[in-house]
Amino acid sequence: MSRQKITLSFDDLHTPEVEARVKQQEALASAQASSQRTAAAPSRLPVPDHERGSIWYNTFFNLTVFGLLGGLLAWGCGELVQYLTPDLRSRAEVLMKDKDRTLRQAQSMSASRIMYALATIDRNGKGNPWFQWYNNEKLSPAEREAQKQNLLKRDHLRTLFGDICFYSACGILIAVALGMAESVASRNMQGAVVYGGVGALLGLIGGIVVSLFVEELYHLIGGGQSDDAVSTARQIAARAASWGVLGLFLSAAPGVVMRNGRKLAFGLIGGFVGGAVGGALFDPIGNLTGSPVLSRLIAITAIGVITGVGTALVENAAKQGWLKVIKGLIAGKQFIVYRNPTFIGSSPQCEIYLFKDAKVGRRHAALHILPGGYDIEDLGTGGGTYINGRPAIRSRLRNNDQVQIGTTCFTFQEKPRN
Repeated sequence: MSRQKITLSFDDLHTPEVEARVKQQEALASAQASSQRTAAAPSRLPVPDHERGSIWYNTFFNLTVFGLLGGLLAWGCGELVQYLTPDLRSRAEVLMKDKDRTLRQAQSMSASRIMYALATIDRNGKGNPWFQWYNNEKLSPAEREAQKQNLLKRDHLRTLFGDICFYSACGILIAVALGMAESVASRNMQGAVVYGGVGALLGLIGGIVVSLFVEELYHLIGGGQSDDAVSTARQIAARAASWGVLGLFLSAAPGVVMRNGRKLAFGLIGGFVGGAVGGALFDPIGNLTGSPVLSRLIAITAIGVITGVGTALVENAAKQGWLKVIKGLIAGKQFIVYRNPTFIGSSPQCEIYLFKDAKVGRRHAALHILPGGYDIEDLGTGGGTYINGRPAIRSRLRNNDQVQIGTTCFTFQEKPRN
């Protein structure tokens, strides 16, 4: 069979029949491509309950645990400082309170018990110059004042050094624990080091600041005086004020690192509340238990816990827009949007860090805070960004939108705007 050449003219290519056939082929190819994209794209489906995530990623639980850990470490380190640099004046004041309490209970106690209790107090105060000064009734007012000034001069440097060590140790350890909390929960070790380091610096600064005025404030407000109701209230107020100031530095690290005023304000408020409440517990617990060590244990751990819980409560009440992971390795974790833009990606430097996912680029997407709401932008470095199952380049986010990046799925929430 001989082969014959088929020749087509330009006019033949543009006949209605040929053009209709070409359009059919193009429509078929477009339908196939769309089908493939739909199959590859995530779909908006209900997330099973077992995918909701671990309580470990709950902000309240996470900050509470790390606050407790930081408080316990701070108490242990503080006790070491107390042992190495005892505050003789405070110990003398405690002994004098015990003595006054014993004398007030004289009518309900036998003479032998009173004598034994007073002898025990005197024995514990032996070698304490402040206790001897309080009990020396033979001194004239002028001699008493001169001796007091000598004691103050001798104790000033030792007391200042002890206060700096004590408050700095407490501030550093609690601030480090709280600063690292969210990064550790997100498995961002680089972030944990950064936030923990900044927290340590702020805790140190806070400890030094508080130590410079705590004794003056404590005695100015009325702490350490006779054990009547008015003085006790003043003493509690003095403790609460001094520890509240230290608390200002305990949760400030994330806001400082992010350079975000709202995040910093939330940390300051939560920290002050935690410090003030914990500080207010010092004296009541000490009076109730009679143990300064137990008083410091409960109060310092309370400062860590309440600071963590308080910060979480303030953030939760004041948040405007946030993403919650409903599916993925960190399901249950909530990310409040503070920075503009907020980056999402596999780089530890991103505010929302997604690890161990080949489909996520180093800077995969960015959340933009705009006057009218929040936009999400795909930065083209990974496997795409999907909103409710559809690929997006840049799109406005609305309440309950599902955002999928790699294997991680978020829901977006935004508080109504006035």
